[in-house]
Parts: sequence; C-alpha cells; structure tokens
Amino acid sequence: MYYKLKNEVLLRGWEQLPHCVYIKTINNICILNKIYFNILLLCDGKTDVDSLYILDNQRKIIKNFEKLGIIEQCEKNDTITEKQKYKLYPCRYIKQAHWSITGKCNYLCKHCYLSAPGAKFGELSHEVCMDIIDQLAECGIMNVSLTGGEPLVRNDFMEIVDALLSKDININQIYSNGALVNENLLNELEKRGIKPQFSISFDGIGWHDWLRGIDGAEEKAINAFKLLKKHGFSIDVEMCLHKNNMHTLEDTVNLLSELGVESLKTNPVQETGDWTNENGKYNLTTEELYDIYLDYIPKFLRAGSPLNLHLGGFFLCNKGKKDYIIPSVRFDNTEKTCSHALCGHARNVMYIAPDGQLLPCIPLAGHNINGKKTFVTDMPLREALSHSDYLSIIETKISTLFEKNKKCSSCEYKYQCGGGCRAQALLYSNDYFGCDNAACTIFHNGYIDKIREAVSKAL
Repeated sequence: MYYKLKNEVLLRGWEQLPHCVYIKTINNICILNKIYFNILLLCDGKTDVDSLYILDNQRKIIKNFEKLGIIEQCEKNDTITEKQKYKLYPCRYIKQAHWSITGKCNYLCKHCYLSAPGAKFGELSHEVCMDIIDQLAECGIMNVSLTGGEPLVRNDFMEIVDALLSKDININQIYSNGALVNENLLNELEKRGIKPQFSISFDGIGWHDWLRGIDGAEEKAINAFKLLKKHGFSIDVEMCLHKNNMHTLEDTVNLLSELGVESLKTNPVQETGDWTNENGKYNLTTEELYDIYLDYIPKFLRAGSPLNLHLGGFFLCNKGKKDYIIPSVRFDNTEKTCSHALCGHARNVMYIAPDGQLLPCIPLAGHNINGKKTFVTDMPLREALSHSDYLSIIETKISTLFEKNKKCSSCEYKYQCGGGCRAQALLYSNDYFGCDNAACTIFHNGYIDKIREAVSKAL
C-alpha cells in the first residue's frame, strides 16, 4: 500500500522549527516532532507501507495522518510534486509580511503615520520591490498584506501582485482608502483567482471627509464597499475616533453592516503626522474613549452584534454572538506570561516600511527603537530573520520588560496584561519598554468589571 501527501500539503522547515507541514487550504503550518515528520516522509508514493521494514506503530501513525486529511492512498510511483518536497528555509519563521509598497497617497489624512502625501518615505523602485519579493520567497514567507500610503497609486501594483503570486505567496489583504477601488481592479484580481480582503478606513458618518482631507472621501468609501460586496470580496474597516465623530459610532456600525462590511476595529486618533498640529484639540482622553465604548456595548449586543467588532484593546465580539473577550487581558495570570514574546503579533507578522525598514508594526514607523534600525535594502532578509537588531526586538520576552520597567514588574495585573502594547508605550513615554497607559487604565480603573456590567445590561 502506498501513500502520498495531499496536493495542498507542503513539507517545510525553518530555523528552530525544522519539521513542519504547510496546509494551503487553512493557510497555516503544523509543527511536528522529528519522529512524526520522518514517518510523513515515507508518504512519497514510492514507499510500500506494508513492507516488513515499516513498524506497526508507524503504520498506525500513517493511518492517523490519513484520518486528518494530510495524506491519501495512491498508486505506486504516484509521487508528490516538486513544490511539496521538503524545503528548509535559512531563517526564523515569520507567518506574514505587512508591506507598505509606497509612502505616497492621494489623500491628505490629518493623522497619517507616514505623513503622506508629503511622502517623506517615498517608495522603493520596481526593481527593489521585485528583489524583496524574491527574498520573501527565499525566507518561506507565504502571506503578504499590501498597504501604503495608498498601495493602489503605484503604477506597477498589478506587477507586484503577479510577482507575489508567481512565488506562491498569498495576498490575503489590501489596505486602501477606497478611492481607486473599481471594476477593473477587482476584475484583474478575479482573473488571477484571488479575492484578498480589503481593509478600508471609514471615520464616521459625516466626518470621514474631514479626517481624510478630501471632499467626497466618504462617498468614495461607500461606493467601494458596494462594489466589493457586489464582487464577493470580504471587507474590513478601521475607524479613528475623536471628539468630533465619537457620537457617530452606533450609526456608523449600522451603516457598515448594511453595506456588507464584515468587521470593524476602532481606535482613537493618535498623536502622529499632522494631527500633532491640532495640539490635542480633538483628542479623547482614555477615560472618555472607554466610556463611549461602555455606552455602546449593550446597544451593539441588543442589535444582534451586526458585525465583528473590536473596540481597540477593550472589547471584541463576533457577528451574531454574545460571547466576548477583553483583548487587553492577554495571558492566563501565571508566571508563564514571562516566557511569551513582548508582542506576539510582531513575532508572527513582519512590517516592511516604504523605505525598506523592518519594524514590529506600522504605528512604529518613524520611531527609532532604542537606536536600532534594520533595512531589508541593506541586509538580506534571511540574515535579518536569523540575527539582527530587528530579530532581537521581536524576540524580546516579557521577562525583559519586567526587568527594565519596575512599574510593570510590581503591578498586580502583570501576568494578565504582559505590559500591553509597545506602540502605545512609545506614544505615551517615548520608551519601547515604557508603560501602555491605555492598558493600565483598563486594569487599574475597574474597566474589566465595567465591561462585564455593560454586557449584562444586554443579556
């Protein structure tokens, strides 16, 4: 009897994770121990598993792989493809690259991290982008989300898409303001057999134009939602809250739900870009923001949870559900918290800035994290993901934060919070190892209980 890997299963490995299978249908890797991995290598269409050389316990494991849908019976010499054969990548594992392919933009957003459209970052040349794609493939990065600036302003956008697809790199998300989302773009994506999720900003009914600095921006976003829905693309929205639009949250959620938006994430406008020129005039305090959230939570639940909602770090609930989580409660309140990466997201998702700098996330664009900078244009990506300042940053453990931050280390909530968000810490204290005051407020000002009370009002 002969077995082979199913077509969607690839054998892969990385430094410190040498024995993995990548399953394309779920777009994820499964980590195996060496014994199980070596047994899987026997499923090559050439090895007779009824042979005397195969032990009974090995056959049992093979049967279990078959039940799990990883392998299937086949004829002799019906072998796996070249792409399925084992490949060991010369670096650490990164699940996804979040790539700003340009710093340029067709909008004048007051709060842009990259200060577009002045585009102090500009954009890398077509040739450099092609080289980055080759490096992503060389490092076994199988997922990319494209952002900017506004990624659709690049004349070679579809060439970048084609180059990624030619390397079997999945494009799972495109971030856009929606102005350039049109029939031709969606038709071109569909011709290539892909339907990435679109993440489009929408900053409240009647206030979107004001924050985005362009008349008609709201109408263009709504038109993009309708067009995407018509073509069957998934839509995600991010909304920035401030004193002018805070009253629009409920109506905005209802509108987005009607337009077919699947999920919404809210955050306050941060002190970045030209927003700093407003001198705090429109800023919400953390307490004001959380009180807006508390007021809205029961309304959201009573409305049947019309979409997936993430009130940044405060409350998360999926469409049609009443179960919820509090994202700032990140860990199980045990000492095991210390062994986790300081930012789990950054350990799995690499951000490439428009100038080629590697950063833990896009809000850190323009920050000098402890004087350390790594550029993919200066250092091969395989090296950056093996030994570099960037790798040391994203591999930093929470225990290191506790060593450097005495306030966090002495906090009674430290094993639940884990120090909070590093981008928020930099914003508040200009220190990568500083305190995330937004998370501190949730824990120290009784908001955990207040969230529970708000939920109970709707149940």
